[in-house]
Amino acid sequence: MKGRVLRSERVHERAYDGTTRTLRAARCDMADWLADNEVDDELIARAALVVSELASNAVQASSGVPYDLRVGLVADGSLVISLASLTNAAGPPPRGQWGPPTVLAATGRGLMIVDELSDSVTIDRPEAGRLVVTATLH
Repeated sequence: MKGRVLRSERVHERAYDGTTRTLRAARCDMADWLADNEVDDELIARAALVVSELASNAVQASSGVPYDLRVGLVADGSLVISLASLTNAAGPPPRGQWGPPTVLAATGRGLMIVDELSDSVTIDRPEAGRLVVTATLH
């Protein structure tokens, strides 16, 4: 997976089919791995929601196209979640526009939620058609 290099002591990495059927699996696989690594419940809950939102965005942007999830536990206790996907979509809007266009909009909250739950969020396009979203949680 290209994008930000994770300098982690422990890494969980897995590819998923780009369908809604994989959303729960991605969230649960990561949560189980974090629990096995003795991460506290509050951080697991935040991370699970971040993964759910990022994976949902990837599937919505490119249905049927696999996505890669990488989660790293860093020595300082932080958690780095990176989701890479292939897409022909224009990509996410500028950070100031992360959120629904109106209060009643059915979609558009994913990156806003990820940003609120994370200490930092970066979006990279390391190559044409590839999008990598990385969220760091402390």
